[in-house]
Amino acid sequence: MFRPRMLMGAVVGGALVYFLDPERGPARRARLRAWWEQNREPMIDQAQSAASTAQARVNEASARVGEKMTELQSKVRGSAENATAELK
Repeated sequence: MFRPRMLMGAVVGGALVYFLDPERGPARRARLRAWWEQNREPMIDQAQSAASTAQARVNEASARVGEKMTELQSKVRGSAENATAELK
């Protein structure tokens, strides 16, 4: 039915109509501009904090995956060595 592209197009189209309205558009744009000036720094700070937290978690997960891969490789090598020793 509604696909993400269609929904995004409806949202963007609605926003354009809302902000480019010839009668009330200038006032709406001015309100948005004033709101952005008030909230820009806290929003940027939050975004940077979220990005650094996400990066730290990705690094932790990557380290854990690396450890598990090393563990698995050593188990596989050990099994292969045992199988080779049994064949001799």
